[in-house]
Amino acid sequence: MQQSSPVQPSRPDEPLPEARLVAPGVWKITLPIPFPLRTVNVHALVGSDGWTLVDAGMGMPDSRKAFWAGLERAGLSLDKLRSIVLTHHHPDHIGLSAELYERTNAAVYMHPIDEAGVQINWSGNMPERFKKVSQFFRQHGLPPTDFWFTQVDPQVMRTLIRVPPHEAFTLVEDNEYINLVGEDYRVIWTPGHSDGQICLFRERDGVFLAADHVLPRITPNIGLYSDKDRENPLGDYLNSLEKVADLPASIVLPGHGEPFVNLAGRTAEIIEHHKQREIQILALLDGRPQHAYQLAEQLFGHRFNNSEARRMAVAETLSHLEHLRFNGRVEQQHTTDSLILYAV
Repeated sequence: MQQSSPVQPSRPDEPLPEARLVAPGVWKITLPIPFPLRTVNVHALVGSDGWTLVDAGMGMPDSRKAFWAGLERAGLSLDKLRSIVLTHHHPDHIGLSAELYERTNAAVYMHPIDEAGVQINWSGNMPERFKKVSQFFRQHGLPPTDFWFTQVDPQVMRTLIRVPPHEAFTLVEDNEYINLVGEDYRVIWTPGHSDGQICLFRERDGVFLAADHVLPRITPNIGLYSDKDRENPLGDYLNSLEKVADLPASIVLPGHGEPFVNLAGRTAEIIEHHKQREIQILALLDGRPQHAYQLAEQLFGHRFNNSEARRMAVAETLSHLEHLRFNGRVEQQHTTDSLILYAV
């Protein structure tokens, strides 16, 4: 399986920006993003007295154009936007959320873990946050890297990504039901790709809005980025896959790529991918202890083309190493120069 990260090359068959009805009362609007996956899906849930937006893209000019064109195609107007659900804190899912909230006063729903994350990351604390991330990766062998946000003018950044204030959010928990324009949806907390990611399940007809939890042709990036995050993200992710595998889903609507069926089959494929990756890592560690960056170079080095790619590859390698460590398969060794090595 390939990885949903900057080490993932773009493909010519990825969908262009579009809007179409994909389930009863559900429109998929595909927007361009400046990352290797190229597009993100936002979904409009249409009711008798308005509509709900699930995720909010980013605010580049071409994405804005595609968003407004998608609403026009779906016959939706902003004055009928009643609520916004943000499935997780990653920039391609939250960028326009503050702007839409300010224009409509729509209710905004999010899991408390990732709501705290958006306030930390996108409300003026980014430099301090990513300084700590750099320190975390340094002990795992990653040389100093640039962050993409440092190359963007702060005023421009505010047009790309801006989030509502904390008091605008309604925080939702696992297995809570929320009514969105007349339909009940069950919130399913699926930590892994992010610590506070949520999916939505419409039990009436099996429509499953999967966010970035289960993707149709690639595996989402599962990474460890900080000692402040949940300590075993891959363990979380595998548990979250098992949690949704047996849902009676009639259709899966992912955050990237095309809708698909056979949720159980796709989750089984992803679980098998991670088992094979851990076998690969154990084989690389058989000869000598190594730090995460050394392993990432062997696993992903042929795809390294920028700092973000290196950082995400190390984060993903760390998630496998820590999962192996929690299961007693590897151990940490600390060197005199403050590096952390892993050994079988």
